[in-house]
Amino acid sequence: MKMKRFIGAAAAMAVAGTLTVGAAAETYNAYIGFQTAPYSFRNSFDDASYGKDVADGKYFNSVIVWGGNDPETFPQYEDKFDDDMPDGSGGYVIPATYTDVQIDKDGTYKVGITDFDWALDSASAFNLLFVSTDIPFNKDAGEDGESIAKFSDCKIIVDGTVTSEVADPIIDTEDGKKSGHTKVLFANIWNDALKKDGYNGAYPTKSLEIEFTVSGLDAQQPADTTAPADTTAPADTTAPTAGDSTKPNTNTGVEGVAAVAGVALLATGAVVVAKKRK
Repeated sequence: MKMKRFIGAAAAMAVAGTLTVGAAAETYNAYIGFQTAPYSFRNSFDDASYGKDVADGKYFNSVIVWGGNDPETFPQYEDKFDDDMPDGSGGYVIPATYTDVQIDKDGTYKVGITDFDWALDSASAFNLLFVSTDIPFNKDAGEDGESIAKFSDCKIIVDGTVTSEVADPIIDTEDGKKSGHTKVLFANIWNDALKKDGYNGAYPTKSLEIEFTVSGLDAQQPADTTAPADTTAPADTTAPTAGDSTKPNTNTGVEGVAAVAGVALLATGAVVVAKKRK
């Protein structure tokens, strides 16, 4: 936990009235993931071999395209061939433009990929299509675990057109683990449910996006706490100054409040501490 101190103005506010200290929202991340029928792919962000923390994201921020361990399979990308992949094989590390997203509250978000030659490996369908996130499972939410967030109203958008809508998507429970990261599944040829009902719509030629709505995160944030007002400051008993009643009263009382706050601050050295979650 990080602690940040606010001194001066915040202390004066605490003396003059009340100061609300709000808990900062957690920020999570979401990424599009896929695997084509010929096994070109972007794996989950936390994949041990091709995730975002491997080789400074070299593999994760590209599309891995297999070429039969032959750098001449796709001669136009010969300079992108990597014969020393993490799993010991060889393949192409081809640049693409990904739209990843940060999630810090309930709402609708979109992830996607553009600037990739989808016809390169002659693919026409997906083995896998998903959104990987670092939103955690609740360890105490039952045998299979449960995400702390709910995903709904999902849309698969191919070349700018909505080709599928999924109101209640399947969440990967990571083989019964009680802790882990939330993955939203739309296609998986090794999953019985998705083998039958998973995405089998249009295949992209230009762009692929997944839109989804997140709820339940706002309820995870700690409630705000309000510091009580300092009632020890003496009341201002000074009689009002007589003046011309035909003129507007320009005495707002700000000077008096500021003076009281300043004296209290000097006397007590008040410090208001707000906690901020990483």
